Amino acid sequence: MTRTTLAAGALLLAMCGTAAAADNPALKKCMDGANTTADMVSCNVKETKGQDARLNKAYKTALAAQEGTRKQQLQDLQRLWIKYRDANCAFAGSATGGTIDQVNGTGCVLDMTQTRAQELEDLVGP
Repeated sequence: MTRTTLAAGALLLAMCGTAAAADNPALKKCMDGANTTADMVSCNVKETKGQDARLNKAYKTALAAQEGTRKQQLQDLQRLWIKYRDANCAFAGSATGGTIDQVNGTGCVLDMTQTRAQELEDLVGP
């Protein structure tokens, strides 16, 4: 039963880790050409760098748009979000003890970073 639960959890994490590929043609193309776990991890890491740059730009824009206590609240919130993302993805990246964990962990970081960038962009609008 435990083995079945772990396998189901790993499958779910694997699906979540690649959810960004459906919305990202460059990531999809990279993943389609990936033949090894290391290749898949490399695809996730490469795309995460781009999403991290997007997140940093959105954060700076959102922070500049805040005044008074909201500026400090956003700073505190972003620090907490980074801790949460890192802990959440470390957990996702250690579910099975197998090599797929690396893909799941890096996919989690990618997905969460992409989502957070969008949230910050939405704070200030187009």
